Amino acid sequence: MTAVGSARTTGGSAVRRARWRMPVLMYHSVPATAPTVPDQHKVPVAKLEEQLTQLAEDGWQLMGLTEALALRAADPAARVVGVTFDDGLLDFLNAVEVLTRVGARATMYVPTGDVGLRLAPEDPHGSRLSWSQLAEVAAAGVEIGSHSVNHRTMDVLPADELRSEIVDSRSAIEDALALPVRSFCYPHGYSSRRVERMVAAAGYSNGCIVGRRIATSSDGPYRVPRLHVRPGVTGDAFEELLRRGEPGLAPRLKRVVAPAWRLTRRAAVHVLHREWT
Repeated sequence: MTAVGSARTTGGSAVRRARWRMPVLMYHSVPATAPTVPDQHKVPVAKLEEQLTQLAEDGWQLMGLTEALALRAADPAARVVGVTFDDGLLDFLNAVEVLTRVGARATMYVPTGDVGLRLAPEDPHGSRLSWSQLAEVAAAGVEIGSHSVNHRTMDVLPADELRSEIVDSRSAIEDALALPVRSFCYPHGYSSRRVERMVAAAGYSNGCIVGRRIATSSDGPYRVPRLHVRPGVTGDAFEELLRRGEPGLAPRLKRVVAPAWRLTRRAAVHVLHREWT
């Protein structure tokens, strides 16, 4: 993505600030084979390799989010793509092999309350990586970020519960892996200024939402949008996704209705004692 300079005046002198755009990819499950019933959250390992190989051959640097943001800040013209995976799913081990072959790095976001969870193969929620497996993944060059403790909707939680989800998850990862945790991923993509302030206060350096658009220098570090990568998106369609973001009106409509939907979900918490997603 090409960086463009913008000038602002400070104390009578012009200071040039670079503007940039950076695709950040969002994946979830990486099964060994394609599921019988197509699932937009499951990109089979062969498709993942096809997608990431295409990017590497086109000259993109593939990095985890914290590393990608740091490189972008140092060199706004760098051809860098952020690569992220949500939920700490066991089949991420398939992705690690691909990342190694392609020479890519990534960020894996872990809900710490689910670490080590084992479910039946047919369960749609999927088994999760154990702490020892997460240590192996980190040793392979994957950044481990927080996805909260219990994968709750952050923007409607009371302050004490919100703080626990943000702070306790970071502490759990750092205690188990002896590694710093710098990145936070908002479960279901739901955030707010209040949530972002608390994430910053807890010591994280960045946070990401879903967004469904390309990240730019106008986005704050605690609200980095990502592109949802689906299994059938390869070749020219994949290239177009990185150039323009997700197609259609749905991404824009979701941003427009987000405030009203938050009020509805907040009411559901207070009246029905349920968290809607």
